[in-house]
Amino acid sequence: MQKKQLYFQMVEKKIAGYMFAFLSAISISLVYITSKIIQATMATNIFLFWWFGLASIWSVVLLVVKRKDIICYIGKLKEFKFFFIYFVMSEAFAAFTFFYVIKQINPAVVSFIGSITPLVVAVIAYFYIDEKLSPSEISGGFISVCGVVLITYVSPDIGIKYTLLVLLTVLIYSFNNVLIKKKTEDVPPLLITLVRIFFLFLTYLVYNLFVGGLRLPEQNEFVYLIAGSLLGPIFGMFFLFTALKYIKSTQVSFIKNSQPFLVVIFSYIFLGTGVTISQLGAGSLIIIGISFMISDRRLRFRTILNRFIKN
Repeated sequence: MQKKQLYFQMVEKKIAGYMFAFLSAISISLVYITSKIIQATMATNIFLFWWFGLASIWSVVLLVVKRKDIICYIGKLKEFKFFFIYFVMSEAFAAFTFFYVIKQINPAVVSFIGSITPLVVAVIAYFYIDEKLSPSEISGGFISVCGVVLITYVSPDIGIKYTLLVLLTVLIYSFNNVLIKKKTEDVPPLLITLVRIFFLFLTYLVYNLFVGGLRLPEQNEFVYLIAGSLLGPIFGMFFLFTALKYIKSTQVSFIKNSQPFLVVIFSYIFLGTGVTISQLGAGSLIIIGISFMISDRRLRFRTILNRFIKN
């Protein structure tokens, strides 16, 4: 009887883990949609000010909860000031590029191309921290690159320009992931996240004041801003970390691979845009290749997944 109870408890935990992983994928997919809708009537730089401004409010709440650690955080900021200077500047540029591209092209295609982040992380980690690549990772990487080339070829409306911009964003985020992986032994991940949010808010505040383009959001824009800033940093993170408590990171990652397909569905429902059969096939090729890689990257994937909820 006790064995049966333990078995059912294990099954319940797995089901809960799968559910939370899928909810995380839904939350992050909706970030693509809400940011696209807002930027239809709002410039990217103003959007980013309000996006990170609202995220800063949630961050202040976290700081109040973690107020006992503030002195420690200040010491870490002084000790690793050069790391933080590079990190926040690169993140500010990457965030602008990421959301600008979403504004210009189909979010589903951006999500498919962005899925190659694990591949880029693996290559950078190979050179930067000497992590070896297995044959299955190399094979999966090759399949994914073929998918990126194909989705660019069958998407004349997107073209090489926007593909390169997405890849540039992926490169910056991937390098920062590896750098964070190395630094988190000494710097708390929460501090890195909070510094990123506060700095990006201040960056776009100064920029918008300088160019004189700051304005209050309209009512519908404000609703989407609140929804998006909650879906990404709050709900996405909560669901992700809860899922990782119940199931393996590889199982979470395979479920998260549904994210680009969810973006396709949500784009059609909320934006009235879809992808062609050729684009869907090329995007599926990217996901298949990344799935090969993920099977060998169990420990690192938690760091990779965090990237998708920091925006």
